[in-house]
Amino acid sequence: MKKLICMLLFLSFLFLGSANAQTGVRFGLKAGYSLATQYGITPADNTFKVKTDSRNGFAGGVFAYFPITESVGIQQELLFAQKGSRQDVTITTPANINTVSEYNLNYFEMPIIIKYKFVNIKNFGIYGSTGIALSLLMNGDYNITSTIITGGPPVIVPESGDMKGLDTFDYSFVYGAGTDFKLLSKVFFIEYRMTVGWNTLAMPNATGAEPVPLRNQDYIFAVGMYF
Repeated sequence: MKKLICMLLFLSFLFLGSANAQTGVRFGLKAGYSLATQYGITPADNTFKVKTDSRNGFAGGVFAYFPITESVGIQQELLFAQKGSRQDVTITTPANINTVSEYNLNYFEMPIIIKYKFVNIKNFGIYGSTGIALSLLMNGDYNITSTIITGGPPVIVPESGDMKGLDTFDYSFVYGAGTDFKLLSKVFFIEYRMTVGWNTLAMPNATGAEPVPLRNQDYIFAVGMYF
């Protein structure tokens, strides 16, 4: 299934790239703030508690917009996106153990988006967007601090490493909305996007513990312009 999705995305990029001479094709830049987090499955037996915090990061890159009609088009993007999270896990049985894990992931992301402009008044427009994205893991690292309390002084065990064992590819659904406007003969836009991963990643955990099954999710607030 993963190979099929990769092949379809690759063929889509080849097809869209061959259309770069098409009248009306527009290129642009975008950059913004990424509020990244990761989510998992709540344990049925409630043997531990989890608190998840977000990672503040950056997302940005280049894109090409291929109009189909005046209101509908396809947008191909090449982005750098920072993802990850902070997971605070507490176990009270049989010992009191608190594990804080910080995950930092950097991706090369390739979304293919369908955009629909449902408001278009002179130099102002509002649009919605949806699509899929393939992400390639560039690099990443983790820092894990475990605090173990068994009745005596707390034992603190720090660990760190890179993400070499993590899945290279991640797959996501993309949803968003934005507004574009003309200013000083250029077209600018402001948009919000949510990227929800469907691939479960085996994130590193403290030594002796099972990997943590998490999925990426981020919220991007970006500004950009068309050339």
